[in-house]
Amino acid sequence: MDKVLNVERKKGDPERLDGHVTVYAKIDIDPAEFITMKHPVASMVHGGLLVVQGNYREQSSLRDFLKSEIGISFDGEEFGEGLKEMIEGMDGLEAALDPQKLRERLENMGELEEFIPTPAKVVSFHSEREILEQPGDVYFAGYFKRVGNAVLGVNAVPIIYQALFREQQMESLQSEIESLIAQIEWDEPDKATVATPGVNPEELLLKEYIPSMLYQRVDPAGFASAQKQFRAFMKGYRFDDDVDAILSLISKDREPGAAEYKLLELYAKKIALVQGEEFAEVEAVRKEIEHIKGLL
Repeated sequence: MDKVLNVERKKGDPERLDGHVTVYAKIDIDPAEFITMKHPVASMVHGGLLVVQGNYREQSSLRDFLKSEIGISFDGEEFGEGLKEMIEGMDGLEAALDPQKLRERLENMGELEEFIPTPAKVVSFHSEREILEQPGDVYFAGYFKRVGNAVLGVNAVPIIYQALFREQQMESLQSEIESLIAQIEWDEPDKATVATPGVNPEELLLKEYIPSMLYQRVDPAGFASAQKQFRAFMKGYRFDDDVDAILSLISKDREPGAAEYKLLELYAKKIALVQGEEFAEVEAVRKEIEHIKGLL
């Protein structure tokens, strides 16, 4: 498993973060010491394990966290009621907190929310096996001899995690937007085909259709749309084997190599020659294609 700065990935794919994360640390001290320990987090340590969880699918800001975990809403009277309940649960703090001022401060954080990490909450687990059974991604923050350092460790990982998760969300959203734009562009009516008079099949294949399929190769929806548009362009071409050969060279499972790229160029050239009825040259290109295929 991956291990960076003593943090070990126990579960999940770093290239496709789930959004739900569990981070735990092991506190290497005598369990008997916890009985007399005055650290406020000590009561949350079970079996030497300190664990936090973050839900960054549903909580993308401090507001989301406060509403979900504490019950504070920023909407009208709900804010006052939620805040009142929270304050009532804090012994001795009633006089120290002004609900109206606190509300104003929280509301003024709107401009800074992007820079404020969403907290992870401390949760109780009694065994490492139970932790590893949690859904989503799981990270081990390492061994610590001081509870305070363990707290720092398990809270630092979710901050980095949510930053990477948000980046992946933005990249995914950008990809979806580009796919939708591409699909709209591809769906233009009266799109030319390989048989349309005046069309240069080789140029369109090499500059438009083949690059589009290569670009969309890792996006299933975009790749399917690009394939559909390629087949639509090839409507009327008499040799289906050439169409299928191009599609097989652009596999979604692996990046084409130099030989595959050369074959794509030759197939585009062959198609243009067939459409132009230049059959003498078609045979020469066909032989070159067979030669390269024999080397693969």
